[in-house]
Amino acid sequence: MPGDIANPVCALIRNTVEGKRRCDACDRRQHARAARDGAPRLYVCHAGFYDMAIPIMVRGEHVATISSGQVLPEQPSDAGFARLQPRLRWLDVPESRLRRAYDEAPWLPRSRLAHVSRLLGIFAGQLCESAYRIQELEAQLERPAIRRAREFVEERFRDPRLQLADAAARAGLSPAHFSHVFHRDTGVTFTRYVQSRRVAEAARLLRGTGRSVTMICSACGFSSLTHFNRVFRRGTGCSPSQFREKSMT
Repeated sequence: MPGDIANPVCALIRNTVEGKRRCDACDRRQHARAARDGAPRLYVCHAGFYDMAIPIMVRGEHVATISSGQVLPEQPSDAGFARLQPRLRWLDVPESRLRRAYDEAPWLPRSRLAHVSRLLGIFAGQLCESAYRIQELEAQLERPAIRRAREFVEERFRDPRLQLADAAARAGLSPAHFSHVFHRDTGVTFTRYVQSRRVAEAARLLRGTGRSVTMICSACGFSSLTHFNRVFRRGTGCSPSQFREKSMT
């Protein structure tokens, strides 16, 4: 990522293991707050730069976060550099190099930063609304058999006894034909589709409730904790416990 960073001070920081750890921890914490509140968040990062976390919400559900900023709230100056140095005392770079990077850092007045944050929030809201309407239109164009199957999965995904044959019967197709049509129209197998829906619900419960992992496993239709852990890790890249820990930081 350093090649994508416009702020030269941030590039110096993220080029170190400790710096990346600090930046990632700060981002996770602020992004989690923005997702919880469902509103744009303008904050000062660990290095003293202003960052923005703009949550993408679809019908009340957090689906992503726009991250922007890494700017100073005022033009670089001797006084500003003096305030920056104590924050980056751990960063092992020559003072002259850090000063050059600081002098080249982007800046924007605080009042304009607040306006940018609000504009990004409006953009995110419009983006989500447009995406939701597109999904509604796609659902209307979807063949009735697949739509009925999706609705059936939404009703029954918490039941570990849910089978492809049950969904095929709801769709009015033979199991073999239904399996072929479902995969062709959705791009995933029926089994993977059900697992994805269960993982999404498990992630929601891990973020928003204090239920144990075992209880969530059962509530989402998984027949065993081992299977739940394997499917959840495949879908999210981490175990349920790790996912919860990241969501709380």
